[in-house]
Amino acid sequence: MKCDVCGQEYGLSHNCSGIPPLVTPEELAPPPGLRFAPLHYLDQAAKIMTWDDAAVRQASKDNNSLIYGLMILAIGTAIPFVFLVLRDVRLGYTTPAGLLGLRYAQTLAYSIAWIVAQIGLSHVLAKALFEAKGSFLEIMRAYMLGQMYRWLIIVPIVGTMLVGLGGIAVLMMVFEEVDGIERMKAFGLAAAIGITFWVASIWVITNGPHPIR
Repeated sequence: MKCDVCGQEYGLSHNCSGIPPLVTPEELAPPPGLRFAPLHYLDQAAKIMTWDDAAVRQASKDNNSLIYGLMILAIGTAIPFVFLVLRDVRLGYTTPAGLLGLRYAQTLAYSIAWIVAQIGLSHVLAKALFEAKGSFLEIMRAYMLGQMYRWLIIVPIVGTMLVGLGGIAVLMMVFEEVDGIERMKAFGLAAAIGITFWVASIWVITNGPHPIR
């Protein structure tokens, strides 16, 4: 369980200090507003990917996290297509630009729909099973900005595995920090949802149309 006052996790009982969790200056700082601030949000995204709890909580309160998270997701979605074009160039093939753009747009749309479904199901389960305190929008803000883990696909050999593990780790952090779920429960929920959706994505990739033929 987690104390509502001091934020400490405990088993059957604990000695409450009566002191709320420390709020960092970064969390108290207002978001950049509507101004163009890509470096700020890239920094926040990198912090989320490196287990910065304060960055997760700050992202959950900032509507701009959705916009910049979408940009980060778009870049992550584009990376496999860039690899594909480079492979074709090396082999002397010609990749139709129109078809490539269409497939990319479809893949990005599928990714967004996938995230909404994943977060929706996870949040419903968190509310039903663990009395989650956050909102769907707060979860989406933080999780979208945490999509930088998809860039790990560039790592040779183990990139796909790192992307899968990164998705579970970010989802766990988001539910722990935004929904107020205990760490092990957040991990169990994130792992179960992450593995389920990963298996489903493999099935879709295997049985669905190939991105480029």
